[in-house]
Amino acid sequence: MKSDFKILIVDDISQNVEIIKTFLEDIYILDTAESGEEALEKVPVFRPDLILLDIKMPTMDGYEVCETIRQNEDYNHIRIMMVSALTLIEERMKGYEAGADDYITKPFVAEELEAKIRVFLNLKRTTEVDKLKSDLLALFSHETRTPLNTIIGMSSLLLEDEDLDEETKSTIAMIQESGHQLHQFVEKTSFLCTLKSTQTIEKSQEWAVTQLNNVVASMGAAMAQQQIECSLDIDEKLSINADWQMLYEVFTYLMHNAIKFSPEKGKITISQKKDGDSVIITISDQGPGIKPEWLRKIFDEFAIQDIMHHQKGQGLSLAIAKHVMRLHNGFITVENNPDQGTTFSLGLPLT
Repeated sequence: MKSDFKILIVDDISQNVEIIKTFLEDIYILDTAESGEEALEKVPVFRPDLILLDIKMPTMDGYEVCETIRQNEDYNHIRIMMVSALTLIEERMKGYEAGADDYITKPFVAEELEAKIRVFLNLKRTTEVDKLKSDLLALFSHETRTPLNTIIGMSSLLLEDEDLDEETKSTIAMIQESGHQLHQFVEKTSFLCTLKSTQTIEKSQEWAVTQLNNVVASMGAAMAQQQIECSLDIDEKLSINADWQMLYEVFTYLMHNAIKFSPEKGKITISQKKDGDSVIITISDQGPGIKPEWLRKIFDEFAIQDIMHHQKGQGLSLAIAKHVMRLHNGFITVENNPDQGTTFSLGLPLT
């Protein structure tokens, strides 16, 4: 069965075009162009997924064609593979600088060409799916903020009405709580979309013990409800240069998870250890631990251990933590404790 992927073959020598067509015409939808100018005319009409672009062409060479395509954001989805007899590294680098994704030299082996094409078309599909997910999350976050604020605000006003009976107040409180949960999900999706598209963070030098004490204090009510004890063993002189607004959220997520899975009268331990020019901060709980098969994918977006019986929490917190640590050139890992519970480790550079 022929794939629905479309490939545009651009070469001024018809014999070269026919050779490539022989390899690919039974697998993909093909179109051809005999010059750079013709290729640029066909791109908006044919809308190829991949362009096999010869370099040495009269009037307009492959580098110029590649640069022109890359200047148009509507064509960001197109993968470009340079095809040429040129083997010098300088020529390859020039192709990459023009915006090419890969380079294959003539004469090539049919199997190698087909393998490269499969890799790039699969990569293109993955990229498009990721972008669609991000766009949908961003749209959802934007469109739900106003109605959610209305639901939460109006339910708060209703709860202040002293004439309402307890059953009605209980129902309104449930509506308010559901609104808060959905609002938290909206905020997390928006935060995650921002993290995935940003490469910059705003750092400041702060005492780690102060920030962590603030996080623990904010969880006081939740810990008191389950009679959970928290031990904080952090060097008072530990100073970390980081985006503490982001890190504060990460530590909050991890503390929330630790409390959520801790048994009544359990203990949470926050400690540190040095590792060369880095510091590793750990958060350990005494919960049931994580199934081994889930340890590898727990930081994936929307990772939910029991999707059929899931009640709340969409698995975004740990995905956010992973992206925040990546922006800090750090890391986050998780492991089950030998006796009981789970330990999350966050590594951060000290310089």
